[in-house]
Amino acid sequence: MTGKTETYKRIVSIEKLYRKEVEMEIRAYHYTAGPLGTKWLEALKQGVLKAAKCSKCGAIYMPPKIYCPRCFSEVSELVDINSEGFVESYTIIYRDSEGKRLEKPEIMALIRFPGVYGGLIHRINIDPKEIRIGIKVKPVFREIRRGSIDDIEYFTKTS
Repeated sequence: MTGKTETYKRIVSIEKLYRKEVEMEIRAYHYTAGPLGTKWLEALKQGVLKAAKCSKCGAIYMPPKIYCPRCFSEVSELVDINSEGFVESYTIIYRDSEGKRLEKPEIMALIRFPGVYGGLIHRINIDPKEIRIGIKVKPVFREIRRGSIDDIEYFTKTS
């Protein structure tokens, strides 16, 4: 021990935080969705939520997995699921990536579906005062879809 006492100043303004732009290595690679993922994305393009179902043990997963994590069998089947899910966890975002206050807070949530392992992380479009764990939500699909998770514009509270 040197006997030297270090002091730290509390940063009270988020704008004073150091921020550095970096190029992520992942952008150098191209990934394919694979046969099952492609079918799942095609279903999203049609405005339908599907999940992968293991033909051996019957487990259902979203997003789809080509191998069942429970029994390690290859999975090749997608099944329709009830598109009404529930919020498992959420966060309310008040600032953008540069630290500037958003005009309207954004809500990101982990959405789970009954009988399905896994879930989706997506935007919720409701008043932040209404968000709760367990609230039931449903997807709102974009008018023009291209086979992407962003074909779901957001989730909204079910009535």
